[in-house]
Amino acid sequence: MPVDLEAMFKKEAFRNLEPEKVEVFRKFATQLDGKSGPEILSLYMKFSKELSRGRPMTRDEKTAIIEAIGESLPRAEQPKFRNIVKMLDGFL
Repeated sequence: MPVDLEAMFKKEAFRNLEPEKVEVFRKFATQLDGKSGPEILSLYMKFSKELSRGRPMTRDEKTAIIEAIGESLPRAEQPKFRNIVKMLDGFL
């Protein structure tokens, strides 16, 4: 499931994040290539835990990043990703 990282980092969600959070996310994003939707969400949860050690992300920041990831996936993979996000909504 290739993710268009260049397009993803141009999204407003990333322009509004604190630089430290963007750097942690860049590290996370480099691991996304070739991952399935569930694998991406698992990595996202790991990323979220890493951020919580410093300054936790707000719910709005999390939502914006998840949306940016979904929009950066190939069109055929987006519905599957959104369904997985809906199932895990309380955990993200």
